[in-house]
Amino acid sequence: MRKEKPYSNTIERERRCFTSPGKTALLLLLVSAIILLPIACSSTETTTPGTLTPTGTQTTYPLTVTDVLGRTIIIDQKPSRIVTTHPTATETLYRLGGTAIGRDTGSKYPPEAQSLPTIGGSYNPSAEAVADLNPDLVIIEALSQETLLSTFETIGVPVIAVRAASMDDIKNSLTLVGQVIDTSEAATQAITEIESRIEAAKQTTRTGRSVLIIIGDASRNIYAAKPDSYPGTMLALLGQDNLAEGLPDSGPYPGFTTYTGEQALTANPDAVFAISPAPAPAPKLSEMLPMVPGFNNLEIVTAGMVKELDPALFLQAQGPRIGEAIEILAGYLNEVAP
Repeated sequence: MRKEKPYSNTIERERRCFTSPGKTALLLLLVSAIILLPIACSSTETTTPGTLTPTGTQTTYPLTVTDVLGRTIIIDQKPSRIVTTHPTATETLYRLGGTAIGRDTGSKYPPEAQSLPTIGGSYNPSAEAVADLNPDLVIIEALSQETLLSTFETIGVPVIAVRAASMDDIKNSLTLVGQVIDTSEAATQAITEIESRIEAAKQTTRTGRSVLIIIGDASRNIYAAKPDSYPGTMLALLGQDNLAEGLPDSGPYPGFTTYTGEQALTANPDAVFAISPAPAPAPKLSEMLPMVPGFNNLEIVTAGMVKELDPALFLQAQGPRIGEAIEILAGYLNEVAP
């Protein structure tokens, strides 16, 4: 039986309480530190890499491939000096046994990548810094960096684009990079492992819970992940009921929608997960929800059962670690809404 919906006629009174000076200052500490992230939306339209070498065979060069943007790229020889400009690109490369000679500042995983020279952030990578490393391949992220293609192409080396906004994207990107660096067998193994972990996680948790995954911005707005966001994709894979489904995109986060306290009260979710990109000492979004009108009347909030999701795993580094992320999400669902 569904829980009884709490009344919403206290929202205006609680809003005044929430905006009192002390609490406002605390909230501002959180939201002023939250920065926009390179968040990619899922898409029902995916481009399958072309000219793929059959599994288990050795790649021969020159090689012609089609990346996730539908671009045809010729790879003259096996790349040995690769620069990655986004966490998705870095993690895809390393998951297949490849290594880079340079990376963006947001690429923190795997740990060995942190010792590499950096070429700027994923939103503002420097083509000059990339060129200085004398690469023979550059791997970018399609959704957030497509506008930078023309700049990187002036370096005069092949540039391929990967994407991880959906399971199809992740599989296609692993297949593409595996072919380019001659590790197609590793790509097949990686895809099989990811799919197996996701399937195992699905078997451990029931379907049909009503769920919100939320994030805040510097204007004290709260946004919920839609099904076409990366975290929304995970909810869908686990068969959960995403309460943001059908709502329009709004705000600074692609694939997210503005979600008010009034909407939260009406929906009365079984589970709420928060993402707080701001590092310590900023408080977590889950810690602030008891002061947010509407949200503070939710059973899941008053019981202190709002779980924080790792921003790197669930937003910033979309890609091959999706299996790990889904395992964590399934475990949290079993804990807060058995």
